[in-house]
Amino acid sequence: MTNHNAGKTWRKKNLFNSPVHICSNVESFSFFANQLLLHIAAVIHLLCSMDIDMMQPVQQVLMPSLNASSSPETLHVLSGSFRSLSLFLLAFSPVKRTLSLVQQVPGFGPHQYVSTNRDMLRTNGKSDGLVVYTTSWAIPPILSSWEITPEWHMNHLNNVPITAVSSYIALPPPYTHLYSMGGPTGESHLLSPGTGSFAEKIQEVLFIPAEKLVDADKSRKALRYGSHAIEFTHIPGTNTRLAFVPVLGTSSIEVYTHNPVTGILTHIYSSPSPRIDVEDGPRHVKIHPNRKMLYCVTEHNNLIDVYSISGDLNATEWSTNPLTHLATRSLLPSQLSYPSASMTTVHQFRGDTLMLGPGVGGQWPTEIWATTRGATEDVRGWVSVFKLDQDGMFTPSISIDDSAGSEDGVERYETLTSGGKAHAIDLYLKSSSHISPSVTSHSTHAGSPVWILLTDDSDYAAGEVRDEYVSQGFPLNSKEIQAIGGVRVLEWDGWSTGGVQEVVGYPPLEIPEGEPRKGDQGGGIGNEHGDVMRGGSHAVWLTID
Repeated sequence: MTNHNAGKTWRKKNLFNSPVHICSNVESFSFFANQLLLHIAAVIHLLCSMDIDMMQPVQQVLMPSLNASSSPETLHVLSGSFRSLSLFLLAFSPVKRTLSLVQQVPGFGPHQYVSTNRDMLRTNGKSDGLVVYTTSWAIPPILSSWEITPEWHMNHLNNVPITAVSSYIALPPPYTHLYSMGGPTGESHLLSPGTGSFAEKIQEVLFIPAEKLVDADKSRKALRYGSHAIEFTHIPGTNTRLAFVPVLGTSSIEVYTHNPVTGILTHIYSSPSPRIDVEDGPRHVKIHPNRKMLYCVTEHNNLIDVYSISGDLNATEWSTNPLTHLATRSLLPSQLSYPSASMTTVHQFRGDTLMLGPGVGGQWPTEIWATTRGATEDVRGWVSVFKLDQDGMFTPSISIDDSAGSEDGVERYETLTSGGKAHAIDLYLKSSSHISPSVTSHSTHAGSPVWILLTDDSDYAAGEVRDEYVSQGFPLNSKEIQAIGGVRVLEWDGWSTGGVQEVVGYPPLEIPEGEPRKGDQGGGIGNEHGDVMRGGSHAVWLTID
């Protein structure tokens, strides 16, 4: 144990487009036969050039494929739920703008976090072999792995026991080990090369002294103040690989070296909050693809910090902080941010998740997205998108002292509900054919247009609307009510294009006029197993772009 605190679907072309006549003599028959052979040769050449399996032409035409084209007709989604034990495989149609159930998967939930091996498949140039990894709030704590077949069916692979409930799973290069973090502990497991499932556990990381582990809270409650995530980087021009774990309770980002061969993490530094004597509660981190910038969302004071990764990167012993704080932005509008608003107002929200936008045409991200959720059901959350320059810095550049409340280089969307315990996001780059015509007619729009997955665990999304909120007129109108679901698809077409817009939610809410939905009245769409989605926890795009 390591303890750092101790001491293309395709369409056949009709090449036979000339009229065929019945032959009345040998000469005409010979001409016909020669033409037929030419047509057959053309068909064979076409099929070979398309690299299609000649033994399975029907499957290629009829079955959905994990190999997404530049404009896939369907984008698949997997979501967990804090209030349902199952996982939910969904299909989103960008053209029809619908979100529908494909498979309800009896699980080991509630499943709080969903991860995949998509990055590994992209890197290896593969379109099949998609595997999903999930955490669970169940006791005793476990991690689970699942396969997604080319026919979009989900099968359970295995479970592995862990010491404490986890909140995050990562599969970094070279894609040989899986890492999970949550509460007082974290783990590293070998990746099974055959199935992609969890294999042998090789390390346990502690965030409390070893002697206190026996009596420590290992349930989901420990996620409120323990470790919460892990992300990795390989410093350019060096052999140094680092891992970063945000820990809410200590307001620190714990830094480790990462041995890609053994999978072992070695603690080297505790990087404190840049705000002295403030309980920031760092929750999630992301690393820019330039591998030199780190972003962190703080839960307690609703900020997003950006750091450079620096120091003596070839050192064997670390005596200086590898993270240098560069800038801060607020996750809240200026009127709700400190010092324009009191810290009491700021504390009505919970900083939540962040996600770098997808780059267009292989370019680096030009945005970073972040969310908050309301601390109570009557406080709505926010989705914010921040503009980044080519180096990954916020733009425009603002001094650290003035940056927290600035609204330059940011667009915000007030969500329909508090989000409950959720408001996690995932992003998928929009095809140009799915961008609004009013936007595409203007060539000056900037940014990376995206489909946004947003999960919602509020009482509205879970089908447990309370009378007092209805009497207060919350939500504001029937259109908004119909949009609410445990998983929602939103869209953003770039800067100054009208902002974030709601598209569709699942499950659809059917609320009788004048009657709030409570408990089992509505509450989602049932299935043969009787389980329903009552709010969402974390959802991810499965389609490989």
